Amino acid sequence: MKLTSKLAAAVLIAGIALPSLGASNSVSADTTVEVGTYNLRAPKKNDTNKQRSLLQNANVEVAGLQEINYKNHRFSGQTKYNTLTNFKNDYYPSVIYANAINFAGGGYGIATISHLNVIGSKKHSVYSAKFNDKHLAALRKAYNNFNPDKPKTVNALDKLSAKYGTKLIEPRVYQRTIVEKDGKQIAFYNTHLSYESTKLRHKQFKQLINVMKKDKTEYKVLVGDFNEDQGTAGWKVFQKDFNLANGQDGIWRDSFIGDDPTMKVNSIDNIITSKNIEISNVHTIMSTASDHIPLVATLTLK
Repeated sequence: MKLTSKLAAAVLIAGIALPSLGASNSVSADTTVEVGTYNLRAPKKNDTNKQRSLLQNANVEVAGLQEINYKNHRFSGQTKYNTLTNFKNDYYPSVIYANAINFAGGGYGIATISHLNVIGSKKHSVYSAKFNDKHLAALRKAYNNFNPDKPKTVNALDKLSAKYGTKLIEPRVYQRTIVEKDGKQIAFYNTHLSYESTKLRHKQFKQLINVMKKDKTEYKVLVGDFNEDQGTAGWKVFQKDFNLANGQDGIWRDSFIGDDPTMKVNSIDNIITSKNIEISNVHTIMSTASDHIPLVATLTLK
């Protein structure tokens, strides 16, 4: 009899339990992450400390933000305004901006904030070709020149908007940021999709689906303001390969609280994950700090 067999026999007689030989004593626990998405309302100066606190007090570890004024002159005065100034703190040391279009001598876009370790982040264009090529140059010029202290620039943008309406398609982007928790990497996507055209928006849905399906990172999360405001049927394209927070178990949570008569539904913000992530505790945080309210969920990495 081998020594290990003699040892096992002895401890069995003594009533002592031994772990299985060759087996690991460590247990791999599931990792949970608090995730959020929040449109901050660009046309108004907001209490950005309050907006940040809504997420921080809910222990949101990583969030996507939309409608960011980035060092621009959207508002009257000599000082450029930056929505993100009050978001960077000890809890959110990583604040990553992605510009969608130059605006008022600065930028307008989206941002990802993270309490978790950030490995890297990159901006990508969202599909809008053939929808805005004709008027894009004029839109870029009017946006970049806009300054509320210079009436001619305000009138120029107003006239352009009145003439072309929803034919003026703003360029859109998405961010892909790799964050890490418990040694597990998550590809965290953040976006703000087009409101001007349902057809265009659904093309953007398909683009994001294809990008995420090709992503080699094990865990994938997509958040944002998707502007899917004409109904909830369009979300079905995600359901085969992904889980949805808004719409989970047939429950649609209004995340837009403003007044827009063109919208048929207000459940336009969402958190979407790969199938190996379980979504729970989906909720909104009531506040009037924006015309949207944060959508938050607990994600369990399986």
